[in-house]
Amino acid sequence: MTELRYPLSALIWDYVRSLSGLVLFFVILVTIDWQNQLVWLFAGLTILFVVYTMQTVAKNMARFRVSEEGIECGAFRRQRIRWADLSALSLRFYPVSRNRKKGWMSLSLRGEGKPATKIEIESTLPGFAEIVARAAHAARENKVQVDRVTADNLTAIGVAA
Repeated sequence: MTELRYPLSALIWDYVRSLSGLVLFFVILVTIDWQNQLVWLFAGLTILFVVYTMQTVAKNMARFRVSEEGIECGAFRRQRIRWADLSALSLRFYPVSRNRKKGWMSLSLRGEGKPATKIEIESTLPGFAEIVARAAHAARENKVQVDRVTADNLTAIGVAA
């Protein structure tokens, strides 16, 4: 069994963005006149950044355990998908520039069961390519159909679709 975590270096800019937004909108919210209609806009933006900060903290605390039987992850809620129960796989690339050379990938796994389990993994996780390869192998064994975008992204990182 392999245990993986997102390194702090991969999350530092998420923390900077979330805390900057929290501080900025909280200061505006505290200093604005409560009779002003814009108070609701800044209250909403503050709540949005609270949620973003909580997601970043959850990602920082998450531990991924990968074994021959399946994958397990969680920080606050533990989620587990056995490879034999894998029912959907999606791999997406999100570019950050127009030339599409820089960006990150996101792997989405869904398992059968009640309720259906979903695990999301970003390419900033060490060992991401190995997890993608293992998930693609399980998808082939389970005869899971992948869409064209996922097949192209699997090929781009050197994994047979």
